Amino acid sequence: MNLLPLLIFDHDGARFAVNATQVRESVWLPELMPVEEAPPWIVGLFNLRGQIIPVIDLHLRFDHPARHYSTSDHVVVLETDHLPMGLIVSEVREVRELPCQAIQVPPQFGAQAPSPPHLVSGEAHVGDELVTLLDVFRLTHLPEGSEFVQAQERPALSNDFCPQAKPAERALFRKRAIALRDAAVGEEGTRLGLAVVELGGEYFGIELSTVLEFCNIAELSPIPCCPPHILGAMSLRGELLTLIDPRIALNLPPAARGSKAVIALLDEHAVGIAVNQVHDAVYLRDEELHAPPVALHEMCGASITGTAPYAGRMMTVLDLPVLLAREEWMVDENV
Repeated sequence: MNLLPLLIFDHDGARFAVNATQVRESVWLPELMPVEEAPPWIVGLFNLRGQIIPVIDLHLRFDHPARHYSTSDHVVVLETDHLPMGLIVSEVREVRELPCQAIQVPPQFGAQAPSPPHLVSGEAHVGDELVTLLDVFRLTHLPEGSEFVQAQERPALSNDFCPQAKPAERALFRKRAIALRDAAVGEEGTRLGLAVVELGGEYFGIELSTVLEFCNIAELSPIPCCPPHILGAMSLRGELLTLIDPRIALNLPPAARGSKAVIALLDEHAVGIAVNQVHDAVYLRDEELHAPPVALHEMCGASITGTAPYAGRMMTVLDLPVLLAREEWMVDENV
């Protein structure tokens, strides 16, 4: 059976997919630099570790009115034959393999004048949802003669991006752009990539190298004879994962579990960590990571790597494998 891997994402209430083999990565939407002499659906550029990435607004690509951007938006970076392209999406959902025969040819509605390229290559049901498959080549195809200058030739970041955003939101867009630009391995050495999550009203950083993905928490099945930090088992694409509440280990007060989960790998087994929100991805220089305060280190021990400034506050950086391997978290009971 021929299977096609699809990256599925949401965009303003609709669900789309692209061939996952044509996806390089997904990043949080950064501030975009203006671009001249490009189609109107190319809404800006950003520097991704030294490579310039033009960014497509899917609304404009479908000839819809422009939309306002949100700090929760993502950019899916697509690989094409001529130039990488970014695609603004509301939320990245999952990667799913579908049989090729499950993808139906989209309906044709007759000739149009002028006729735009057909950007939709198929439709498929994924669970109860109808997913529209986009043709990456046609989606990213540039008119003849469109060229982009190198990153070092572009003007400095502009405040014109997302003018309706609040000052704190504009500052976050800009910080993301700078972090993505500076994330390359250079003379200053490697940088620490962190996913910024919120838990109990506090910011925590989790090393991106330990994270498999983020997802919404669906229905939980209780697990008998487990301590209170084991919230239950959840299904992720047919695989059962244990969902853990880290508040006890972090000395945070009890609260209702969050709606998001960080899926991490522990001893070759995936486990879910319940959090309230996933905010950002950042890259820290060595000098930006500070030793944890003595009181915090005494409470949490080796599971705390350090602290770093984020959004005007201090973020606690976690060593997730150490946190998950704490002896008191181990379940060793016979039912």
